[in-house]
Amino acid sequence: MIMVQSTFYLIPETRSDLLVLMRDMVKVSRKETGCLKYEYFEGISNKNHLILVQEWQSAECLQNHYQSKHMEKFLSQLGDFLLAPVSTRSYASQGEKVFSSLNTNKPTSSEQILH
Repeated sequence: MIMVQSTFYLIPETRSDLLVLMRDMVKVSRKETGCLKYEYFEGISNKNHLILVQEWQSAECLQNHYQSKHMEKFLSQLGDFLLAPVSTRSYASQGEKVFSSLNTNKPTSSEQILH
């Protein structure tokens, strides 16, 4: 199993528009093969600080998610709503295959590192 945690720092004035995009991502991502969990959580002390928690059956399922059309569309729009780059950490259960790095400080790529 793969767990992914991504941290988003939202521009307050654009928050409601981004939440619409995020809700759409939740709906389509949960339908993907191998998606066990896909949910955003709001910070208690700062409602513009969101955490995305994902759980996937395998690294292959996660890679397919990263290469999906809806992910490509979401990432192409995401930068307009953020104060800072997204911070992402991934964790794999023992014996899980690992992929190379997704660096959110550089142009978006479909690759992902699992820590």
